[in-house]
Amino acid sequence: MRKIYVFLLFAFFFILLYPVFGEQKVKINEFAIDLSPQQVELINTSSDSADISNWYLDDSGGTTYYSIPQNTYLYPHACLVFSSDFNLNKSSPDTLRLYDATSPPTATNASLIDSYAYKSSPGTGKSYFRNPDGENNWTTGTSTLGLYNLSGQSCIITPTLTPSPNPTPTIIPSTTPSLTPTSPPLTVTPSVNPTPASYENIFISEVMVYPDTGQSEWIELYNGNDFSVPLNNWYIDDVESGGATPKQFSQQISAKGYATITFSSSLFNNDQDSVRLLDFNKIQKDGFEYQNPLQGKSLGRVSFDSESFCEEEPSYGVVNTSCISPTVTIKTSQSSSVSSTPKSKEIKKQDIQKTDNSFQTFSSAPAAYVVNKPRIAAPNVLGATTIEKNIKTQTKSPKSLINHLSFLSFSYSILTIVSVLIRMKNAV
Repeated sequence: MRKIYVFLLFAFFFILLYPVFGEQKVKINEFAIDLSPQQVELINTSSDSADISNWYLDDSGGTTYYSIPQNTYLYPHACLVFSSDFNLNKSSPDTLRLYDATSPPTATNASLIDSYAYKSSPGTGKSYFRNPDGENNWTTGTSTLGLYNLSGQSCIITPTLTPSPNPTPTIIPSTTPSLTPTSPPLTVTPSVNPTPASYENIFISEVMVYPDTGQSEWIELYNGNDFSVPLNNWYIDDVESGGATPKQFSQQISAKGYATITFSSSLFNNDQDSVRLLDFNKIQKDGFEYQNPLQGKSLGRVSFDSESFCEEEPSYGVVNTSCISPTVTIKTSQSSSVSSTPKSKEIKKQDIQKTDNSFQTFSSAPAAYVVNKPRIAAPNVLGATTIEKNIKTQTKSPKSLINHLSFLSFSYSILTIVSVLIRMKNAV
């Protein structure tokens, strides 16, 4: 009997502690500090789904913290990326901490799940991350948020709902209420490779085609929709029917959010080439052409109301920076010149004046492309007219000179005649 009591006591404590052990499988996998907003990636290293609703992300101090929304589930061996101002210090030491839903971080009974202390920001476009994913080895490098740090493949799993067949109703001859459900609940089967689909309003936001020595090419995409989209088996390509093999990728992009894909090998030329976004059927959704880009500078979209791109300081994964050069006049495919005035939206910048470089953008419809032409200074017509007038006022024509001399001669003759008449009168 004593052995039975010991066994039951051990089983009781195991049941109580099991959820805690399970929670330890959810870890901070990557976080980027020099982004606006900052981003944190969590990963579930277990083979069971984890409900992380009302969990907390916090730094090492203060009274503010981030609460993970309700109905947030982290599927087995998958990740989720959260964007907010987590108050993580950029130039001084700080700690990123993950708490479960027991109590807020400011409470004495708050339950710490995972944390990582760092000295300062790793830099713009870079993250602290575990490599391999979920392991204890931390390092820094180019941000791969939403991707497995080791393989570069998407780690965000979109679930597909698989309803169970409706069972045959069973009549129970009893007036006693039964707590057993008469039909099984809806099961959720996570799918690592959801069915590919095509979406509109997916834009190329920025691309690094000519990186500094030792750096990688990358491209930043923007989801202009009000809902999250999984871009499964989409492609990034250069010039059509030529050049390198298209780069296939899978990436989940949140509503009105950004996603950045870093290439392990080069795709674009350093002098001139095309940048094209293709869906899973290799149908072009967005693209543009460029010539003579500056090394280490990215090509960023002026705004999502415009098809113009310009050279800028790289802004990996966030809203684009301002153009390096001033505004330029754009010539459209209908040969009508319009002044490119940026519109206030997600990206605020100016078009650029190009003398050696030019950029061309086009959508899936070829007639919609826009070409940035260098401005040619128009002749100063007003200045030329003014000079001509000045010359006319300062230079006498031959006809005007003859008329003037004729008037002087006539006046002298009149005076001579008057003088002769006066003398004849005095002689008489």
